[in-house]
Amino acid sequence: MTENPLQPAVEDFISRLNDIIDASIATDIRFAAEFFETGEGAIVRAQTPANRRWPGLPLVRPNDDSQSPRLFLRAQYRVEMDDTNAHLQVITSTVGLLVDVTGGQRDPRPLLRVEYDRRRSKPGRPAAHVHLHANSPELAWIYGSSGQPAPDLHALHFPVGGRRFRPTLEDFLLFLDRERIFTNWKPGWRAQVIESLAEWDRSQARTTVRRYPDEAIRQLEDLGYVVTRSGETSDQTEADL
Repeated sequence: MTENPLQPAVEDFISRLNDIIDASIATDIRFAAEFFETGEGAIVRAQTPANRRWPGLPLVRPNDDSQSPRLFLRAQYRVEMDDTNAHLQVITSTVGLLVDVTGGQRDPRPLLRVEYDRRRSKPGRPAAHVHLHANSPELAWIYGSSGQPAPDLHALHFPVGGRRFRPTLEDFLLFLDRERIFTNWKPGWRAQVIESLAEWDRSQARTTVRRYPDEAIRQLEDLGYVVTRSGETSDQTEADL
C-alpha cells in the first residue's frame, strides 16, 4: 500500500510556520493541523487555549498585560496535495490582524485581512487580495455620485498578487514591524524571517518551473545553459530542473 504523503508534507509546513513564530514572537502557542476525515487535506492554524477567547496568536506589546493582549495575529491555511500527489499546496489562506479595544468585554475586531483562494485563479479574479476594515468617505462618494450603493470597505477585494508570489506570513510580520503596529520582537527575528521569505521565493520559483518547464528552459538557454532531459548527456553545463 502506498503511504499517504499528506501527513509528512503538512508536518513540514507546520514546522516552517512554527519556526517563524518561535524566532519572532514571545508566545508558546504554535500551529497544528486538523486533518479531514477523507484524508484529502487539512486545516492548519494556531491552537489557542480553550479557556481563552483568543482569535489567534497574541501580540503582546510592552505596555500590555500578557493575560489580556490587545493585538492578535490570525493565520489559517487549508492545504491539500497537488495533482501529482508529490507537493503540498495551499488551497486557501487568511492572515489578519485583530484588535481588542474593550479589554476582553467583546470579541476582537478585524483590522485587515490578507486572503488567498486558489479557486479564484482565473483571468480577472484576484487570487490574493486584501480586505480593509475601515471607512472611506471618498470611496462612498465615488459610489454615491454614480448612483450606486456604497459597499463596506472590507467587502472589497484589493488585489495584491496571483497564485505564486503572493503575500506570506513573513511579509505580514515585516509589515507589522515596518509600520510600528507591533515592535516587541525577539532578538534576531528579522534575519530569520527574511531568510524564511527567501526560501519561500525559491520554493515558488521551483513550482513555477514545474508548471511552465518550456518557459524555464528557454530562459536558461538565454542565460547560456544547455538543458537536457534525464538520461541524455551534454558536454556543456546542464541545468537541474
